[in-house]
Amino acid sequence: MGTVTIAATYGAGGSVIAPAVAERLGLPLVERAIPVPVAERIHEPLQAALADDTEHSTMIGRVLDSVLQTSGLFVGVTQGPEALGVVPDIAQTEAILRRLAEDGGAVILGRAAVFVLKGHPNVLHVRLDGDVEARRRSAMARQGLDYDAATRTQQQTDRARRAYVHHFYPRAGSWEDPRHYHLVLDSTVISIDACTEIIVRAARDLFGASNQTSGRS
Repeated sequence: MGTVTIAATYGAGGSVIAPAVAERLGLPLVERAIPVPVAERIHEPLQAALADDTEHSTMIGRVLDSVLQTSGLFVGVTQGPEALGVVPDIAQTEAILRRLAEDGGAVILGRAAVFVLKGHPNVLHVRLDGDVEARRRSAMARQGLDYDAATRTQQQTDRARRAYVHHFYPRAGSWEDPRHYHLVLDSTVISIDACTEIIVRAARDLFGASNQTSGRS
């Protein structure tokens, strides 16, 4: 099959669209490292780290490493010491994501997978975004939040996810740069169902083309 990576800002519907895409394609789903409850939990220590951290980003690293250690991705997966790099949990995450891509594929929500699997064959990279006010309104409708709560959660969550990417992949460029993605969808304008359908059709098209190329080689 193949793999779909989905990067999504808060309120863009990633937590709804990614499972729907995984179900339609018959692929396992890998959830994001920083879901909303985790972003809320680490908000204060992350803010302090971003404000006061040293040149070596040690405080930010400690906060984000604590997220990885409780993310659940490593359950039942053993990695030898040769797979581990300077940041062991990130190296292990990358090794697992690459193994999934090589062993039949997955739908991966977040985890900077667009950078981990950059250039990997048979992978479709997708970004879900939209105007910040529209994303807040979407979150209010989907989660029953008032405006203040949606605004606070949006700011905390987007900041935490951006910090994750910038800290662990500082040379990858901006997370928001559309050139990293095959598809960039405004899911506050295009419906959830339509976004799901577009991604599924694009993935099948890419996977089919990749399989034909492999068959000729």
